[in-house]
Amino acid sequence: MKTLLKVGAVAGVLGAGSAMAQERLESSADMRGLTFLVGGGVEGYTSALGSDINPGLGYGVTVAIKPTKVLGIELGYSGALNEFDPRVVTGARSGPDLVRNGAHVVATLGLGAAPVQPYILGGVGISRYNVRAPTVAFADDTAGNIPLGGGLRVHMGNFTADARLQYSFLLDQQFAANAPPGDVTIGDRSFSSGGSYAGTVNVGATW
Repeated sequence: MKTLLKVGAVAGVLGAGSAMAQERLESSADMRGLTFLVGGGVEGYTSALGSDINPGLGYGVTVAIKPTKVLGIELGYSGALNEFDPRVVTGARSGPDLVRNGAHVVATLGLGAAPVQPYILGGVGISRYNVRAPTVAFADDTAGNIPLGGGLRVHMGNFTADARLQYSFLLDQQFAANAPPGDVTIGDRSFSSGGSYAGTVNVGATW
């Protein structure tokens, strides 16, 4: 009986210590305010675009405002460098074949208010595609997109780290001449049967 009481007392102390540590972490973590993040990862394409464009380097800068611990609004720049599959290139090339520069506005919703916070996101974006390789299958163009995804964000004091996975539905694929037409039409715009995906890791600070 005494042994059980001792074990219970130790467990209680450890539990209280863990709770206090969690409270200190939460109280010291800046989860509200202005967040600045930079990062990079991998960006690629799906459907017919995925067979013509190889996965490449993705990178970006994000500025976010979090009025609460769970809700955030982000304004971001993102870019990517990709190579074409050799069968769609008609001549000699050097450097990246496809350069994308874009901007987006997304809302993030945390699934809890803890400093280690999973979240979901959704918004709208626009990208400029610049073709650097000789090819008849692709051309410079500007296209809109709808990004959806989720991630995991960690707050430790002012330091913030973020890992996310995102899929962007392209509103059109006019930069790709051989891509299939959109599947769903809304007004004079259509959602494409292909899209882009990105996995990134970002670090920065929250004030």
